[in-house]
Amino acid sequence: MKIDKAPEVHIATFGFFTSFIWEMLQMPFFDVGAATSWESTLGCTRATFGDAGILVLAYTVVSILNRDRHWMHRPNFGKIGTYLLTGLGITVIIEKIATNVPSESGWGWRYSELMPLLPGTNIGLVPILMWIVVPLITLWFARRQPQS
Repeated sequence: MKIDKAPEVHIATFGFFTSFIWEMLQMPFFDVGAATSWESTLGCTRATFGDAGILVLAYTVVSILNRDRHWMHRPNFGKIGTYLLTGLGITVIIEKIATNVPSESGWGWRYSELMPLLPGTNIGLVPILMWIVVPLITLWFARRQPQS
């Protein structure tokens, strides 16, 4: 029996690990207050699950639009552009909401003074860069997995 290896599983898996590394490395750009290293790591882990979900959603949008779940093996600029723009769009919305939530709510985040802002906005440049770099790296790794 031949089993169809879902490309979304590869996107989620490689996306999770790539995102976690990025989340940990970007910590100096966020104000973590009095959080311990363990609390910061847990926060990064929660964010990473969200990142992996966004990556799978972005991949799925392209799959639906092209009626091809395995489009990563036949990419073009339009497909990759849609994949990136979907993740970027979601990120912009989440960043706008999360940075404007009152800190007493227990959700959201604040940027440190190190965070460069996207010109004309209050959105951090590092999360925007993440949604260009991480999806491309994820796609690169996922494409190298065998198809069945």
